[in-house]
Amino acid sequence: MEALHLRARAARAWLFEHALPLWWERGFDREAKCFHERLALSGAPAAPEPRRVRVQARQTIVYALAGRLGWPGPWREAVQAGAAVLLKRALRPDGGTRHLLAPGGSPLDERRDLYDAAFVLFALSEAARALGKPADLIGAADKLGGWIHWYWEHPEGGFEEGEVCPAPPRRQNPHMHAFEALLSFHETTGDALHLERATTLAHLFRDQLFDSERGALPEFFDDRWRPLADELGRIVEPGHHFEWSWLLRRWRALGGGDLDAEAEKLRGFAEKHGVDPSGAVYDEVLIDGRPRRTTSRLWPHTERLKANLARFEASRDADAARAATEAFDMLLKYLDAPTKGLWYDVRTPDGAFVQEPAKASSFYHIALGMSELIRIASAAD
Repeated sequence: MEALHLRARAARAWLFEHALPLWWERGFDREAKCFHERLALSGAPAAPEPRRVRVQARQTIVYALAGRLGWPGPWREAVQAGAAVLLKRALRPDGGTRHLLAPGGSPLDERRDLYDAAFVLFALSEAARALGKPADLIGAADKLGGWIHWYWEHPEGGFEEGEVCPAPPRRQNPHMHAFEALLSFHETTGDALHLERATTLAHLFRDQLFDSERGALPEFFDDRWRPLADELGRIVEPGHHFEWSWLLRRWRALGGGDLDAEAEKLRGFAEKHGVDPSGAVYDEVLIDGRPRRTTSRLWPHTERLKANLARFEASRDADAARAATEAFDMLLKYLDAPTKGLWYDVRTPDGAFVQEPAKASSFYHIALGMSELIRIASAAD
């Protein structure tokens, strides 16, 4: 446990002293009144570009988490600013969410997308929880969740996915984030309806998405949830295996049900086939375990951290604790950017990092991973 405690202290220091102040001071555009997409490695905002609604949602989640962690900075102001973007600009008046805002913050792309909607629901829930459950945030989240279920429920299970990525192929990924959002909204409100809706998605995972024999989760399916017949249907992402593994354990902790065996199969597949000898997580492998895309983005390491922490919390598995520390130590390499509080997003197979602006979208992954590390280390005191 001492190894986890040391890393939890390092995580808290990096968040509180560097990342959270930097991304609020420089990562929020006071003129457009919304979050920047990227910061240059110097810490300056990157060139003006369209702003994804999902990024506005993710940054709102980050600062809601900061409040729960006890950051003494202006987390409340940041959450209120993010919530205002979601309420006034991300949500469409006729239901659902927009896809993009212009660099100046005005609506740009009206197309709806399940992935975007899931993150807006998640962010509204987390903002409501952080700010004392104001009626406007709870009401907006409830309306959006109801809209998704009323208008997008699919006869073969799951949801329609909107206009940005026409289906087929159907994607597991936005359904995973809808599952995550519903768990959050249940935790915020205590309303069993949201847990019931999340449970429907957990059963979709169990019955349709998951290849139990291999312990693997394909990414792309036909309209009836059969993996596509070509190579696209054989692609799996180790990061999503870790992410689902953590979410399934969280679902159980919130009173959902027991898919711990499936969660462990997911974690085991990703540890066996998805981690290279240096400890970097491959972006993609094939369903038979062969590497397909051997670059390594930042975010799967945060999901590896969370999945192994969840396994350790449930079983005190020493191997899981070691894997969690390895994941955190690899994450630190991504965080070793010229400006403290920023990060590299892509590691090449030879161990070099692509020199490009830090993506705001990664902060949600980092903050959630670190908050889980801090929580579990504190609980073990």
